[in-house]
Amino acid sequence: MTVLEERSFRNGAWWTFCAGSFTCFLTGLTYTFGVWSPVVKRAYSYSQAELDTLALAKDLGNFICMDAGLVTNRYGPHVSVAAGSLVLTLSCIAIYLAIGSGSVPFPLMIILFGLFGHSMGYCDNAGISTSVKNFPEHKGSAVGLMKAMEGLTAAVVGTVFYSISSDDDLEAFPLCMAFLALGVGVCSVPAIAFTNSLVKEDADTVSKKFSCLTVALLAYTAFCAVVAYNKAYTMPVALVVALLPCGLFLLACRGHDAESTVNAATNIERPNVSAWEMLHSVDFYLLYFTFVSLQGSGIMFSNNFGQIVKSVSGNPAASSGIYVSIFSIFNTFGRVFIGFGSESLKGRLNRPWFLVGTSALMSLGLAVLEMGEDFLGFSAGAVGFAIGGTFALQAVVTEEIFGPEEMPVKYSYSFTAASVGSLLLSDLLAGVLYDAEAHRQGQSVCLGGSCFGVTFAVTSLCCAVAALSVATVAIRSRGTYAQLQLRRPLLAGTEAALL
Repeated sequence: MTVLEERSFRNGAWWTFCAGSFTCFLTGLTYTFGVWSPVVKRAYSYSQAELDTLALAKDLGNFICMDAGLVTNRYGPHVSVAAGSLVLTLSCIAIYLAIGSGSVPFPLMIILFGLFGHSMGYCDNAGISTSVKNFPEHKGSAVGLMKAMEGLTAAVVGTVFYSISSDDDLEAFPLCMAFLALGVGVCSVPAIAFTNSLVKEDADTVSKKFSCLTVALLAYTAFCAVVAYNKAYTMPVALVVALLPCGLFLLACRGHDAESTVNAATNIERPNVSAWEMLHSVDFYLLYFTFVSLQGSGIMFSNNFGQIVKSVSGNPAASSGIYVSIFSIFNTFGRVFIGFGSESLKGRLNRPWFLVGTSALMSLGLAVLEMGEDFLGFSAGAVGFAIGGTFALQAVVTEEIFGPEEMPVKYSYSFTAASVGSLLLSDLLAGVLYDAEAHRQGQSVCLGGSCFGVTFAVTSLCCAVAALSVATVAIRSRGTYAQLQLRRPLLAGTEAALL
């Protein structure tokens, strides 16, 4: 089936949104790699370049997921979630066993990490593309909140893990991820299968629900920030951190369906090219370069947390835990603020201009790392906020400029930008230069500004150029956004379903 089927399940769109949000939460497990990757490196005596190769395999698997788009488009999101959560569970168990054995050949480890990442790509594609369809008038808020769940993963999972374990037990981290993936998959697959449908509530009610969810999620994020800053890793805190999101999202499922104008809105003529036609568009490649630069720089930062903290601080024993939490929390802030903010200001400020802002912030966050350890916290927050906002806008901007036709496939094409950025900026740039400088210093842990200095300069420059690239898209797409805005009066009682 290639289109959404209408179902009679009350508030079906909200139940699907709830289940999809926790499915997207699994995708955020990629951001925990910086926490447990030192265990893999130690177990196999990997160089930094080899560790970055595993990170690259993870990212390539995650972001090159055109098959996920095809499966979602053809068979439905519940099938993609089932496949993704199952493979994620099995791959996490395999990684746990591989760490214990210390004897798995490197090529097999690459395949294993590729499967680990690819499973998360399935979960992300299903959740995001479905929300864009189910909430056509509020897709910015819907995608922003879903992406916020991804951004919170590292902080939430880290808090729960450190409440019951310590750094000495990091070998068990992949096993914890396996149990999480299994639990989310078992609950989410039937929920999405039986409730997936277009939202039937009026626009005002949907807006109020998203506003309440946004405020609640921001408060929850602030709570996680306080926990991380004070390292308040206790069992009661872990239970609150783990269970509170369930209550927040289930509240959105309350209420009654009402007559909606969604069907009338979707009949409005709008830019709507096929995925193949999109690949022949100049705007697509301008956007693609922007996503390569921003997402590649953010992934480079995330994958090398441990090494960046040690090198910038000059302390081989420095811990990256607090900075991982800062990154994760501001990643969430970025997804919520940019997603909800772009939705609130639509019609006054077109979404591509928000990407200009995230590009500038990312460039600044990377540039100030050259100034030393005192700026680590600021950089973690700035880079986290910028990459979070970028991921929140990616699917929505793609849908608005190129149309909803074959949206899961279009999104999967756009999503490959992150893997290209990871390859160029994390593996080929950061990993190679780090190992070369460590070799020059004659030690396995590189210390000092020279370890990542060139990397920070190059990535900062790329993000500055990305700001110009997406500004060009914003200018070129003014006609499209103006045309959509002019059609708003045709939509009685709505906010303009497609802008």
